[in-house]
This record gives sequence, C-alpha cells and structure tokens, in this order.
Amino acid sequence: MMLAAVLAVATAGVIGVLWKRSRSTTPDPSRCDRCGKARVLLDEESEDPHLDEGQRHEERLGTADYHVWWCGACEHGAVIRHAMTATSRRVTCEKCGHDAVDEVSQTLSPATHVQGGEFVVRISCGSCGHKQRFWRYTPRVRAS
Repeated sequence: MMLAAVLAVATAGVIGVLWKRSRSTTPDPSRCDRCGKARVLLDEESEDPHLDEGQRHEERLGTADYHVWWCGACEHGAVIRHAMTATSRRVTCEKCGHDAVDEVSQTLSPATHVQGGEFVVRISCGSCGHKQRFWRYTPRVRAS
C-alpha cells in the first residue's frame, strides 16, 4: 500500500514536469527550431554580424547583452536578449523599441516653498535617431 502511494506521487511529479515543459513559451535556444540540430553559442566578436544596429548600440550602452545561438546545419540563428542588472537606467525608444536611449534632465526652476519646480527631459535614441523633449513638474517643498 505504501509503495503504491509513493509510486503515485512520483508518477504525478514526472507528469507535472513534462506538462510544464510542454507548456513552456521559451524555446530552447541550443536546439534549432528549423532542423532540430544542436546550435552553438557564438562569442562576442562572432555574434555582432547577426545583431542589428539597435542591438549593438544597446550592448555598447550596457543596457542589454545579446547572445546568438547559431545552427551550422541550416545557418539559422536565435538572438536572445538579456537585460542588465536592475540598477541600470533603462529607457526604451518609443519609435524602434530598443533600449538605446540617452535621457538628459535639466532643471529649469527648482521647487521652493512658494512654487513647484520644472525640468525638461530630452531623449535621443542612438539606434534610430528619434528625439523627444517634454517637461516635468515637481510639487513645491513642504515646510518641515
């Protein structure tokens, strides 16, 4: 009786793992999705020709790191994006979608006890050249 219970739990566990793997939305980059053969992970120099300019710019800025898995059999690659640490400043370009944006804020008037502050934000994308400018406002300083 005890053996049957252990076997039932073990079987349920194996079925659960297999079901979870079959439902995974992230394909395995080490296997080619076209021909099924093994892919190799390219080194930093070899992967650059397989990245677009925006992806290379994100790597230069340090906002992302890309890995290219290459299938030599059918010459098909998978480009996988890895975001850098959560402490890095990430601004996504609204035009091209790359994290290749430089953001500069300039205070126009600091907040005081009488009125709130104002600053202008200038955004420029190093990938597609898109530029944007907008103003932000801060609340006035509260008396302590």
